[in-house]
Amino acid sequence: MKKPRHKLAALLPAYFPIAYKLALVFTLLISSGMALLGLFIVHNQSNLLEQQVSESGNTLLRQMAEFSREPLLANDHLSLEIIVNNLVAEESILGAALYNENRVAIAKKGVVPDDIRMAAALGRVVKLEWQTPSAAGEQDEVISFFSRIAFKDVTAGYALITFDRRLRAQAQQETIRAVVGATLLLVVLGFIASFILGRRLTRPIHQLINAGRAITAGDYHVRLDVQRKDELGFLMHSMNEMTEGLLHKEKVEQTFSRYVSPNVAKALLSNMHQVELGGQHVEASVLFADIVGFTRLSEQLHPEEVNSLLNEYFSIIAQAAHGYGGHVDKYIGDCAMLVFGVPEHDPKHSLQAALCAITIQELIKVLNREREQQGLTQVQFRIGINSGMMLAGNMGTTERMDYTVVGDVVNTASRLAAVAGAGEILISEALNQQLKPQGVICSRFKKFRLKGKAEPVVTYHVTGVDETHQLAHDSNLRLLHETITSKNG
Repeated sequence: MKKPRHKLAALLPAYFPIAYKLALVFTLLISSGMALLGLFIVHNQSNLLEQQVSESGNTLLRQMAEFSREPLLANDHLSLEIIVNNLVAEESILGAALYNENRVAIAKKGVVPDDIRMAAALGRVVKLEWQTPSAAGEQDEVISFFSRIAFKDVTAGYALITFDRRLRAQAQQETIRAVVGATLLLVVLGFIASFILGRRLTRPIHQLINAGRAITAGDYHVRLDVQRKDELGFLMHSMNEMTEGLLHKEKVEQTFSRYVSPNVAKALLSNMHQVELGGQHVEASVLFADIVGFTRLSEQLHPEEVNSLLNEYFSIIAQAAHGYGGHVDKYIGDCAMLVFGVPEHDPKHSLQAALCAITIQELIKVLNREREQQGLTQVQFRIGINSGMMLAGNMGTTERMDYTVVGDVVNTASRLAAVAGAGEILISEALNQQLKPQGVICSRFKKFRLKGKAEPVVTYHVTGVDETHQLAHDSNLRLLHETITSKNG
């Protein structure tokens, strides 16, 4: 049972405007209404014409009987012929005949039935519908009225009159043509009126559709000109209010993302009803990038120069973190803390952190050469990376909280950055075991007794990537450099 419906749906257009739907509905309503009205008019007219023919037949038969009674009794054939001829002269009368008491025609003219064997009781008119051959070889429908002529209960004879039924058919056809013409005119006018009305009604709907598409594309500045005082006007006003709210939300998100990582901001905004203190243990990587000799440098430069320097170098670090799926957790003075694998899990977080560190050092070298050519101060970074289990979540108080990661792994990464030299990247032995199969070149460096650690920690120096990964790394480095250059103008 469902297949025909699917076939019908396949034949329908994918998009059918409301204006056309209204025009189609109005056309169907007008056509149906006029068809019913036409049937009613034709039916009533047929009954009326039938009644008029019957009344005319009865009246003429009575007059014919009145005029022919005495001639029939007197057997005056001439008078009877005159009566018949005068009747047939009428346009609507095809024939007439007068019969004696034995039903033998005394006078007749025109179309009369050959067989008149019928009942003709006293005072009763018999109606006979029959067909007669026409000149074109077709059958013409006629109707005859037959009545007894009596004189003091004595049958003087019989009278017959035949009427042309084509006049009634012509009248019906004219009525049908008039109804069809009026229907077509009303259908055309109704279609035009409904189409114009549909276009006027759908104009604000199209505006709403265009506004919805613009909002879907991210344009929250679109506004609708609300002048209507109806349901559509209310809907357009609601659309403007919704767009205003979305624009405000977008500005809040943009502002929020300047202070918090976009990934973190997205996670927090999508679960605002669940924002509370606490966190969960996750497997992630953390990177600390610290400026070498920043204290001495800050004493030599003006605060504005220090601020400009930090912004320029930290922007490179932020771009590199974003390029490798990480984010800046926070800036701590002259140090940037990057996190990988949080809040969105990344199974390659340790590799991403190592590649990001290598990229940062290479981008810093490029920037230092550019600043040297401009006669500006250059700095170098030391980087420490560690990977493992840590606590990620909202830390602080209910009034002031910060989404970050804490734990021994984080502290170790910070200590590694503190003991690294200028331009160096230090990692733990455990992280070295993870990176070695992934194409990162590491060399054993030194053992350091780090703060908070009972035993000395074996460190490894990250120097680059092997030949199999060098091409992809160079491509990423070039793209990041082009992105940073385009943003800095």
